[in-house]
Amino acid sequence: MTSVLDLDKHTRLLIVVPHPDDETLATGGLIQAALAIGASLRVVIVTDGDNNPWPQRWVEKRWRIDAEARSRWGKRRRDEAAAALARLGIAESDARHYGWPDLGLTELLMRDARCEDRLAAEILDFAPTLIVAPSLADLHPDHNALRVMLELAIGRTTHADCRRLGFIVHGRNTEAQTVTVALAVAQVKKKLFSLQAHASQLILSDTRMSEICRRVERFESPDSSTTTSALSTPQRWQMSNSRPAIPFHSRALYLVMKVAERVIRKSIPLSSDTRCSSVTITVDGIAPMRIQLKTAGDTLCIELACEPAVRQIFAKIERLGSRVFIYDAVGWMRVPLI
Repeated sequence: MTSVLDLDKHTRLLIVVPHPDDETLATGGLIQAALAIGASLRVVIVTDGDNNPWPQRWVEKRWRIDAEARSRWGKRRRDEAAAALARLGIAESDARHYGWPDLGLTELLMRDARCEDRLAAEILDFAPTLIVAPSLADLHPDHNALRVMLELAIGRTTHADCRRLGFIVHGRNTEAQTVTVALAVAQVKKKLFSLQAHASQLILSDTRMSEICRRVERFESPDSSTTTSALSTPQRWQMSNSRPAIPFHSRALYLVMKVAERVIRKSIPLSSDTRCSSVTITVDGIAPMRIQLKTAGDTLCIELACEPAVRQIFAKIERLGSRVFIYDAVGWMRVPLI
């Protein structure tokens, strides 16, 4: 079911994107619509998009991209984002740049809570009524990892019931419940004008990015409930477990779980020839959690049993090591709690 997004002057819209250009590609029309009716708006761009070597090699006529070159490219992309936002009508004071590592958000998510701390502080400072960010189903690892961070951060604030929408830049919308932003011809032209500010990204991808920019802006409207579920029975779910296209890639089951009032991050190696295995997770102050893994064809069946109340579970099968292809086969999933 599809509906049209309804905004008014009382809307406080927080847009959180992973890279410079996502703000224009995914929400350039939404930004114009919000500003046109006098809504309050803030845009957060969490990386500078510095780990994008092929356009940089083409522009700078160099092969080796070292730390200094990456820093220089990141500054260029941040400046391009500032110009693009200005073309959309966003004041400099309404934009935030975090400078987190490009293509490093999954690692940050699995490491500790510092990114969630920063996002929670942003939410508390701005007090949004609507948050727009990438969907868990977006196939870029930075996009889907950022959504997990944001969901964890929201749950730590007084805005846990704030409406949120998810956009997909890489992949296809999967939610049955979606909302769209209707744009006039002039608004589409302004969005394309904003995209031109991201000149470094158009050098090799002008046609593809322009096509994305012209698309109807469609946002998933998932259930934002954060109700606690007491684990009187084990949690069971299934995940696609298709083998990687490149055989030598190792994989792991990534779990991010809010158990009682703590967030537990766990990586469980997956062996290609293992059909059944058990893992016990021990965390100080929490009873041991038992995880049973069973492989059936291209499906991984997971059973989690523990004593404390579980508030959230996010799971992903992660392809480990360096990547020839950036994109995931499947992003993170929010596990429905029994």
